Amino acid sequence: MDRHPGDADPQDADWIFASDDPRTLPTDRLPDRAEFDRYSAPLLAEREERRAAARPAPASYARSGTTPNAEHDELPALGFTVPARFADLGIFDALRDVIALVCLSAAMTTTFTAAPGHWLAGLAPWAIGLALVSLVVVLLVRWLPPDPPLAAVRSVRVIGLAPALLVGLLALLVDLVSSLPVLFASLPEGPPVGIGVGVALLLLGAIIGIEPRAHEGYLPQARARRTARLILVGVGVAAAALLLLALVMLIGRLFTTGWGYSLVTFADTLVSALLLGIVLASALLRERSWFVFSTAVTAGLVLAALADNSLRLQFAAPTSVATGYVYLPLLFIAFGVMISRSFVRTMPVTFRRTDWLVYTVRAFEFSAVMHVAAVVWHLLTAIAAPTGQAPGGVAIHLIDAGVCACLAAISLFARHTLLTRPAGPARSTGVIAGLALVVIGFLDVIVNSLALGAGAGLVTGGLAVASGIAAALMLTVPSPVRDEHGAPDLARMFADFRHRDGGRVSLLSLVPDVTVETARRKNFPGA
Repeated sequence: MDRHPGDADPQDADWIFASDDPRTLPTDRLPDRAEFDRYSAPLLAEREERRAAARPAPASYARSGTTPNAEHDELPALGFTVPARFADLGIFDALRDVIALVCLSAAMTTTFTAAPGHWLAGLAPWAIGLALVSLVVVLLVRWLPPDPPLAAVRSVRVIGLAPALLVGLLALLVDLVSSLPVLFASLPEGPPVGIGVGVALLLLGAIIGIEPRAHEGYLPQARARRTARLILVGVGVAAAALLLLALVMLIGRLFTTGWGYSLVTFADTLVSALLLGIVLASALLRERSWFVFSTAVTAGLVLAALADNSLRLQFAAPTSVATGYVYLPLLFIAFGVMISRSFVRTMPVTFRRTDWLVYTVRAFEFSAVMHVAAVVWHLLTAIAAPTGQAPGGVAIHLIDAGVCACLAAISLFARHTLLTRPAGPARSTGVIAGLALVVIGFLDVIVNSLALGAGAGLVTGGLAVASGIAAALMLTVPSPVRDEHGAPDLARMFADFRHRDGGRVSLLSLVPDVTVETARRKNFPGA
């Protein structure tokens, strides 16, 4: 075949062969295997020499200054070398021990029961102290001896944390039994027992701390995984039973305490049951993206509960079966089980590429659902405001209802944009929607803090602030959205995300894009 007269490269005249062809093969017949081996040996050796001499340039991740993808679940370098004896210590097991220590310590300093001088309040410090001492002993015995007795370490962990778990469950049982005789009474002096945030933190710390760790030789088997799921089912049954009991109590209180109290308490119960239902459903239905986001939401509530003494949050105020819906201890029990190794091993979770877009959509969906519930709460509270049973006046609740409706509309619009619009506009619109949630929610926090108190301000506007910050960060910062070259391939990422979210591929997506090829000017051969 004749070469093109414009080609200046003297090689590849015989275009069938490579440019570095030694031209030792016959061209009039097919070579045999020995001839081909002799022909290819110097070519392969030269290619390996060139590959060994090269130093590939590192990929640039300068867009946000973060690390590349963790494609094989590797952990980033911490900047220091971990001693060899701690090689078996996993970061998540260590984090669980820290959470257990913090929650147990906070349970001793926060409100445990509403009734002053109750015997449960005197029993709790002993159980918490034993749990804290047991955790410290477990850590010392595991890491100080050169050959630690792992079986004894696991036994000490379970035996030392069991009393704290039993005391927390006993507080729930005693409150339930003590509340039944006065379920329809007006209760001018408050509930007979009352469940404070200390009970919820005690249960959470005990559940997280009682499970043996991987560095203690424990591997959850099928029985442990089934037990974790059964505990979540039991929490769901208990939540449904307490919800039914709360509704019966509200109907009875119509005749003893007044319709204003029942209406406000029903509004609180509606929001609490919705939040608890979302978290439990995400775990029991094994929906991975909702599981991750629900766990993150509950973790935020745990952080707020730890600061209950200083922030005086409304959700962490002492509750009782006799006065409303007891949901916070159940929520924290579910959270403790959901982050246990026995349950996490049954829930495959990833944080790559399209996962961050899925979590962003879940953030906007959660914001929309909870803000719609907030609209209902404000409307019911505005109706009950003239009776004196609701915080604030009618005007502030009607304004808040309008603000929450706007926040729900922004969340739904951002979700629709991420699912339908092109990648670039969808990403920018999602970031703008997140910033709008932050600004409006922050202003709502200020207004409600001045009008209704600090706790009300954090509850009504804090959700918008947290959701907006989370969505904006997930759309802009995390490195797992990058492709193999280190640059964000938004079009491919959004295409994968929509295929995963919708479950089907459009026929148009199978048609190749020939726009660039058809627009390119081509010369006739030989011209």
